[in-house]
Amino acid sequence: MEKVIHDILEEYRAVKNKTEISIRQMKDGLGDMAEHIVLYGAGSAGIAFLYYLRDVGIYPLCFADGNPNKWGTVCEGLPVIDYKKIADTVGTDALVIVTINTDGKKYCKSFDEALRAGGHTAVHKNLKDAGLTNVIDYTYFRECRMLFRGDKYNLPSCSDVYLMEQHEEELSKVYSLLEDDKSRAVYEKLIRFRMLDDSIQIPTEVQDKQYFEYEFYPKSDDEIFVDCGAYNGISLRAFLKENDSRFLKYYGIEPDRDNFRKLQDYIMTLPDAVKEKTVIVNKAAYDRAGEVMLYDLSGPGSFIADIGRQKVEAVRIDDIVDDHEATYIKMNIEGSELQALKGAEKTIRKCRPKLAIAGYHKTWDLWEVPLLIHGMHSDYRFHLRSYMNNVSFVYYVI
Repeated sequence: MEKVIHDILEEYRAVKNKTEISIRQMKDGLGDMAEHIVLYGAGSAGIAFLYYLRDVGIYPLCFADGNPNKWGTVCEGLPVIDYKKIADTVGTDALVIVTINTDGKKYCKSFDEALRAGGHTAVHKNLKDAGLTNVIDYTYFRECRMLFRGDKYNLPSCSDVYLMEQHEEELSKVYSLLEDDKSRAVYEKLIRFRMLDDSIQIPTEVQDKQYFEYEFYPKSDDEIFVDCGAYNGISLRAFLKENDSRFLKYYGIEPDRDNFRKLQDYIMTLPDAVKEKTVIVNKAAYDRAGEVMLYDLSGPGSFIADIGRQKVEAVRIDDIVDDHEATYIKMNIEGSELQALKGAEKTIRKCRPKLAIAGYHKTWDLWEVPLLIHGMHSDYRFHLRSYMNNVSFVYYVI
């Protein structure tokens, strides 16, 4: 089975010098437009892409956004303006780079409705209707692979393919761990997408079932659910719906203060019998206690990084759950999954909980997340499902 991955890597090595463009070629291709760049989408993808551009000496003029709440604010030193004012502010010749995590057809379900109403096509149409003729997605830059080398910032759609090439053995091992044909097909196509052909369509599931794929395991009335990246209660809401509000305990971990307040507000709307079984923690799940820097976005996408603007307390899942059991752990925490898993090692080894872990934020998560878990328990079974082509996929570990 490992030959499947080997063949993809061999195909990549045969064509990589023909398909890649250098940073110099990329900058030459932009020409004068490099002086008139506007990033549409002042969120996690926009911030990450801004840092990649600045690292190579390209300096966008401003952010634009479809969310009126962001107009007039400043993001990473750049003003955030109404996208309808780009033509007046920068000019109709502005190069607008859409920096929202997308698969080219739709946007992640948790983003503000203002950013995704009508889907990917509508965003481009709105920008064209605003008098802008030069509109591209940030994924246009994938061919400039050196731009993303090192995967320093959170940009799931632009992987470090050099690193993938170096880790062929690990990629092959994960492929051999996957239990079902669809998981292997998703995994193979993800690697092909990243390394060879970003037009490949990856089998995707309905987003409403994300984290709760009960085809792999039976539902349980005594679930102890640990929700890492609880956000505003979106996963708790889905969990309660899927299980008819029958469970034993819920732990919600969310570091962003604004998101945590929304989580609190949501829980206050629940029946007392449900509320009394919930424990929520305004901290970041990590591999140690102490302070970490959070880039707080007061919405989806807040992430731990050196460029973070807010000090928050970190906590290990082992210390939250302590002597209690945990039967189900979900993680979607913007690139901190490996650290949070290490902070849950005692719980995982002792309780063998079901795991639903995002594997797409950092290039190496694709192989390091499953291999770390496999090292904790060799009898775990692995499945993989995608929910947004290449952008959002989850390992289910049973």
